[in-house]
Amino acid sequence: MAIYTDYIAAAIMYNLQILPDTLITGIILLAIVLANQSLVALAAGAVGTQLLTSSVGQLIMKMGGIGEAVPTNSLDMCHSGFIGKSWDRLLRGPNAPDLLWHPAAPSVFMSTIGFFFGYGLGLLQLYKEEIDAKVVPRATLITTTLISALIVIAALTFRIWSGCESILGAGAGLLFGLVIGYMGSVALGYFTDRKATNLWGIPLLRDRINAGSPLYICPTADQA
Repeated sequence: MAIYTDYIAAAIMYNLQILPDTLITGIILLAIVLANQSLVALAAGAVGTQLLTSSVGQLIMKMGGIGEAVPTNSLDMCHSGFIGKSWDRLLRGPNAPDLLWHPAAPSVFMSTIGFFFGYGLGLLQLYKEEIDAKVVPRATLITTTLISALIVIAALTFRIWSGCESILGAGAGLLFGLVIGYMGSVALGYFTDRKATNLWGIPLLRDRINAGSPLYICPTADQA
């Protein structure tokens, strides 16, 4: 029984390690299969956030930053995933020594999680008109936002508790990704008239009003 318990614990820990890269890979596959431009934009933003965060981290390491850099061959469980390793090799070269962890470098793991959370917050602003008109059930959005916030808190706690990130690195990464996700989502929505960010596939009120189409509003419990 102890063997199975250890196996399950190891499996959970491994999947937590690669969570950001798993999310990105899944979104890329869905974007290809569904030919969905909104998913393509989301995946591109997440990948760009990882690259940008890695670049900032490498710059901090070269400048010295705060504290001592630690070789992560002693922190194998802290690798952020298969994509994160590739970014590091790309930025530092194929013959670079083992990965370095630095307490002042923003966390690529947390910046990716922060990006997705920030992107979702941006969508809430972009589609506020439709949300207020109850085209999208408000209860569903509130539930989704709360679950997302819990995932962010759990990821932050996991990375700090496991010793993979300092409080500074995890917090900086989360804030960095959240700002990129939120600003990127809002900017892309305004530049594309919200068409490239419509992950929910909801009917846009302005388009339907301009076309003279009827508005289909999801009934709520008090309207039934």
